[in-house]
Amino acid sequence: MAEGALALGAEDLHHLRDVLRLGTGDEIVAVGAEGAAARVRLTAVTAEGASGIVLEAVEAYRVPRVWLAQGLAKGEKMELVVRMATELGCERIVPLVTARSVVRLEASRASARVERWRRIAAGAAKQAQLTRVPEVASLADVGSLTGALVGAALVLVAWEDAASAPGISAAIADAALPADAPVAVVVGPEGGFSADEVGVLVAEGAQVVSLGDTVLRTETAGVVAVALALAARGGLGGA
Repeated sequence: MAEGALALGAEDLHHLRDVLRLGTGDEIVAVGAEGAAARVRLTAVTAEGASGIVLEAVEAYRVPRVWLAQGLAKGEKMELVVRMATELGCERIVPLVTARSVVRLEASRASARVERWRRIAAGAAKQAQLTRVPEVASLADVGSLTGALVGAALVLVAWEDAASAPGISAAIADAALPADAPVAVVVGPEGGFSADEVGVLVAEGAQVVSLGDTVLRTETAGVVAVALALAARGGLGGA
């Protein structure tokens, strides 16, 4: 069994020592930079660092690859979306500026806000005991969203004015994607997408889907869209 110091950052050490109040003899699951996980028995926890003995490798749960492009929401709503989407297992989150976005961020504020969202995602991933922290990308707009979602095998735009469109589960089933192919869901801000914006996204290859007959708040819609996509891809107890 390997023994040695754990490569913990200051925030991780604080979480381990002061929040969870773990110490010598306690066991944790540690995740390396490449996502490999192992069960570790702590041999020392101090203000300077922690060490432990690796007991065994832990097989990481396979979370389907689902991405979320979320229209910027007011106040703490965006933080809520980042936290909840992370807990569900979202792999990438793209904050999206649209024509009807109420929130407008200057470059310096945007950078600080994105860094905060990244810290929230990291904390939520630890709380949910995930072996990966989602990437929180820099702000994108509708014109640059295709570039921000490069690699997605399917891009689904939730639009409240498309009640006759298929649901997320049906659209994913019809696509018959490989198991490891990423699926991206795109949700608008409080005012929703304009028809022109949806037209731009569809012209770039996106497909319009419906979240049902009720009109959801943007923060609810983003979390629901991620959950539906994950379930359709086999996560959250889905098929």
